[in-house]
Amino acid sequence: MNMSYDKAADVLYVTFEALPPTAYLVVENQSGDVLKIDRKTHRVVGCTIPFFAKRARRGKIIIPEIGAVPFNDIAEELLSA
Repeated sequence: MNMSYDKAADVLYVTFEALPPTAYLVVENQSGDVLKIDRKTHRVVGCTIPFFAKRARRGKIIIPEIGAVPFNDIAEELLSA
């Protein structure tokens, strides 16, 4: 898993599996998160989480399409840097 955080924009970018852009679809879920979905397997291979710090400070960040990911631990690490 690779992550990068844009502090100025408060956006977390997460890649679970690197694929060429033509191999995935980009969709937005109801929470406003942007998901990269593998065209063949229909698995989420990446996501963009807007307002990451703001959401992390309010509590758990839940992305139903992904399942359990320790975003709160990630938030603590990123926000303390």
